[in-house]
Amino acid sequence: MRILLISLLALGLTAACSQSETQEQNAAELTLEEQVEQYISNANFEAAEQAVEEAAPKNAQELKEQIHLQHGIHLIYNADPSQMRESANNALREFIKVLEINPENEKARAEIDQILAIYRSFPDRQPEQEILDELEEMGFQV
Repeated sequence: MRILLISLLALGLTAACSQSETQEQNAAELTLEEQVEQYISNANFEAAEQAVEEAAPKNAQELKEQIHLQHGIHLIYNADPSQMRESANNALREFIKVLEINPENEKARAEIDQILAIYRSFPDRQPEQEILDELEEMGFQV
């Protein structure tokens, strides 16, 4: 019985170690764009941004735009309802970063408009003042 248990434990450890090596090899085989996409799909936005910073590719701004856009969308649509104000403020910050990179990004503009419309429906609620100031500078009606 002990031999069987020890054998199963050894087999499990071997499988776990080889699986992590395989994941590292797979990550090394991915292009930067694929790595970023994988990080985004796992909601690991900091790792995605760090990968872009370290690689410093020619399309870094385009990748950062994508990361910030997806991060903002994730924040607003996956927010805990009890933390909605904080999530909305953080999402607005991400969408502002998108527009700083690409002022023509329609998705970021639409998301900002939607969040501001929700705030307008509550009489005593609004985003943080620094966010409002930045949005006004960008031409949004706040």
